[in-house]
Amino acid sequence: MLKMQNPKDIRRLVTRTPVRTNSHAQKKYFSLMLVPSYSSGRTRSIRIPYLTFYVLFAVILITGGVMAGLHFRAENLRQTAEHAELALEEIQEAFIDLQETAEEERRQLIEDSINLRSTLAQERMRGEDEQLQQRATYLETLEILQFHVEELEEQIWQFETRRQQILDALSLNSHIPIVRTALNELHQSQLHSLVTLEDLRQYSQVQRERRTTTLVLLSTAGLTESTDAATYQFFDLIATAEFALEIMAELDEQLMTEVERLLPHISNHPTIRPVNGRFTSGFGWRRNPFGSGSEFHSGVDIAAPRGTAIVATGGGRVTFAGWNGAYGNQVVINHGNGIQTSYAHASSILVRVGQYVSRGEVIARVGSTGRSTGPHVHYEVLINGRAVNPVTFFLD
Repeated sequence: MLKMQNPKDIRRLVTRTPVRTNSHAQKKYFSLMLVPSYSSGRTRSIRIPYLTFYVLFAVILITGGVMAGLHFRAENLRQTAEHAELALEEIQEAFIDLQETAEEERRQLIEDSINLRSTLAQERMRGEDEQLQQRATYLETLEILQFHVEELEEQIWQFETRRQQILDALSLNSHIPIVRTALNELHQSQLHSLVTLEDLRQYSQVQRERRTTTLVLLSTAGLTESTDAATYQFFDLIATAEFALEIMAELDEQLMTEVERLLPHISNHPTIRPVNGRFTSGFGWRRNPFGSGSEFHSGVDIAAPRGTAIVATGGGRVTFAGWNGAYGNQVVINHGNGIQTSYAHASSILVRVGQYVSRGEVIARVGSTGRSTGPHVHYEVLINGRAVNPVTFFLD
């Protein structure tokens, strides 16, 4: 069995090996002597060329260096692996902690979510209650506004009704010249206001239709924009009604002023018969009842039994009451506006000069005094001193 010597022994053996200096072949080789491990063995030698030796030696050195590098690299990797394992354990512990924290946060979030849902449900219920209360308040306010609008419309209707009644009453007296003139003037002066009122009526009608639609929407839905629209429409309608009411008040004031001015003329204007009886002679030319020929009859004769009451045909002040020749007992009443009435042939006079009498008031009794053919009333109407046909003044 051969025993491999270490490089130092090999170098020592090589040094000790006698080399022939005169041999050229020995200079190119290393001689290695292999000594057997037992004493009786034969010694052998191996010659290795320098180049091969150096190559082997270099390979050994490189292999040793590589092995050493691999050893250090493996050791470094081992340490890195240990550090990575420690870091991984720390990361795992941190992950576990994070997972526990996340689980706790999740439970907390679930609990908060439940609480939030409960709070939102309560807030929603509270909001719905407040909305219902607010809606009730809105509806109550709208009812108040509706009542106010109805009051204004009622006032407007009353003004219009009253105005129409007054105009109708004035129209019944349109035969009175001053009333007829006043009616024409009133129509002209109030024409612009009447046109404005008609425009307001049409606008109010449109607003009422819109208001009805809005209230239907409000009654079927919650608090929406319809509440603001309804409120605006009510206030707009109120403003329109108040404006119309102001115009109506102005028209009414103007009308009442005119009525106050015309009332004396209307009440004083002769419109009724002085006595209920039979017409025996009309106004104008007629045959002379006391002789031949014809004469102008300046009034009408109405026959009635002696003592029948003679009434004033219109209000006025007595300007004459007494005997007047052919007229016999006569009463003359001034009704204003240049109008006078005369009642002749009375049997007795019941008024005095300066006295104010009303339409229908008894002023005398039927008789046949003066130039008369029998009991009757000779009735005249004079305008600015000129006799006119009294029949045109009778309304019955």
